[in-house]
Amino acid sequence: MRLILFAVALCLSTACGPVKPTADAGPDTSCGLDCAAQDVFGLVVNRCFEYSTDPLVKQTPPALGVWVRELFELEGGIKTIPVEYRQGGQIIQTDYFTFKNGDLTLMRRIAGNQSVTYRTDMAITGVKWLSQGTAAGENFSTSTTAFLSRDNSSTPTTYRITTDTPTGGEKKTPLATYENAYKILIGETPDHGADPRRVFVPGTGFTIIASPFNLLGGSPTPNHLQRIRDIGTADAGTESCSLGVP
Repeated sequence: MRLILFAVALCLSTACGPVKPTADAGPDTSCGLDCAAQDVFGLVVNRCFEYSTDPLVKQTPPALGVWVRELFELEGGIKTIPVEYRQGGQIIQTDYFTFKNGDLTLMRRIAGNQSVTYRTDMAITGVKWLSQGTAAGENFSTSTTAFLSRDNSSTPTTYRITTDTPTGGEKKTPLATYENAYKILIGETPDHGADPRRVFVPGTGFTIIASPFNLLGGSPTPNHLQRIRDIGTADAGTESCSLGVP
């Protein structure tokens, strides 16, 4: 009898029957798309990054403001985080990013009144920029179709990312020196306004941005990070992103 009672008690204490697998809850989306990925890539909603064209000296007002905006759905219900690039308060470009298995993926770029959207057939699938944990010496390539709004044309396109070790000068900005930075070289064939060079710091974001801010390409002036502030908080000040003071 004691053995039977012990077996019953043991069964109750271990919740008899096969152990049910715990469902994967997926990423924490309370702050947008994927809180962990957003922290890694610096895509915190309402965060403003301000830049100087001088690699060592802050500018007033900033030469460039980059503002991470609230969640936005593209066609097909694709949730993205828009990133606005601003000069003097005016939007000159918007990138729409999402995360695929944690990878930073560019879905669409709007510059002026034109856009390029990266698709597979009719579905927006984007091009890979970076993985979490990426370091210098890696290569990513995406074969895609670039849909251009200016003439409703679709062009087979190859989008390439190469990461490299930055120079000592590329580690420095007016805000700080980042020893864990790495350089990103972007190539697109044919080119639809890809940024030739950026420098990235995990957990911070892009500390140098060289972008033509148009879909025709070019040789842009690099912008160097001078300030980070979260719009809407007390210490951010009252200035809009790109109009703040260092």
